[in-house]
Amino acid sequence: MAKSKNSANILLINTFLILTTVVLFACSGGKKEKNSPTSPSEKQQQITQKQTESTHTILPSASNGDFEKVKEFLEKGADVNEKDGDGRTALMYASFNGYKQIVEELLKYNADVNLTDINGRSALMFAASGPFPGTVKILLEKDAEPNIQDKVEHFTAFMFSAAEGQLENIKILLEYGANPNLKDVDGEDALMFAQNNGHTKVVDYLKSL
Repeated sequence: MAKSKNSANILLINTFLILTTVVLFACSGGKKEKNSPTSPSEKQQQITQKQTESTHTILPSASNGDFEKVKEFLEKGADVNEKDGDGRTALMYASFNGYKQIVEELLKYNADVNLTDINGRSALMFAASGPFPGTVKILLEKDAEPNIQDKVEHFTAFMFSAAEGQLENIKILLEYGANPNLKDVDGEDALMFAQNNGHTKVVDYLKSL
């Protein structure tokens, strides 16, 4: 079995309120596993929101996909950029789950698309990990920065898409200036992420660039 990323990175992923740790196994020996936000197939096993979360904030509604409740909060003047204890906003939660309508509504109320959580991760990074090209495109159209690297592993949105095999996201990110050659703290780039996780279509596409 390939060697795991360090425990600090596993904890980094686990801190997301509705995330569970996902370890992406390398397809060949000698490669380290890469951790990534939970893929859609694992969402049925996700941990529910922290009990300390208040039902009087916009965050749980955005996380649960409750558009009407989100809209109600916004119309009543809720802080669209409110952060929880981990620095995450409603836009980050909605983006992670691909709630396109909620993302659009939050942006209409001037949600800051480039805010990052305590680990330096943006809404675009969370959206890029799932099969949500529409959400990715909306964020980029609102000037989401495609090349932000997080504070801990130096991951980018492009790396998350590559690690999860999200080819459509990759194509859109490239259209908006994503740099496929950026490297994480281990010196690995998006192509290596895709190779390590057996995403042959992504590998072939990146090699053709």
